[in-house]
Amino acid sequence: MLEEYPKKVRLKDGAFVTLRPMTRDDEHGVYLFFNSLSEATRQFLRNDVLNRKIITAWMRELNYEKVLPIIAEYEGKIVANATLHRKTFGWGRHVGEVRVVIDCGFQGRGLGGILSDEMCRIAVAGGLKKLVARIVTAREDAIKAFESSGFESVAVLKNYVKDINQNYADIAIMVKELTPLKAEGSLRRRHA
Repeated sequence: MLEEYPKKVRLKDGAFVTLRPMTRDDEHGVYLFFNSLSEATRQFLRNDVLNRKIITAWMRELNYEKVLPIIAEYEGKIVANATLHRKTFGWGRHVGEVRVVIDCGFQGRGLGGILSDEMCRIAVAGGLKKLVARIVTAREDAIKAFESSGFESVAVLKNYVKDINQNYADIAIMVKELTPLKAEGSLRRRHA
């Protein structure tokens, strides 16, 4: 599944980025990426990504069977991070969770949809049947990117998360049913 990386993909504006799995050697680049994000982009991330110890722990615990992080690079700099989280046992082992974070300069250029499609393709290859994404409802751009990749909003949880300023926000639960045919069709549309 990972033997096809690194690979180049073209954004809507014609720019190319390289997608590849994150490795332990990316610790400094990942730290720089998260530190370069605006407060508005970091506002609802699940972890304090400005804390170097958290990034170090991610690298130390890197396990592609549980969490597969794919990074996007442009001119040697990390500009996006997408992760596929999966349970390896229990009643949720057929469901993966997708998270995508994109540098402000690369938002609105089609990278979110490309990364979402990439996660779907990897999930199908890994035998998953469903994907879920949890997105703050104020992030309409992110919701649209997931919708364009076939995710549907199935619920909104009111006042479910707190941002970095301790303000509550609603979160949309988006789900995509995976079938090999759907995943391949989505990729053909995006990369044709």
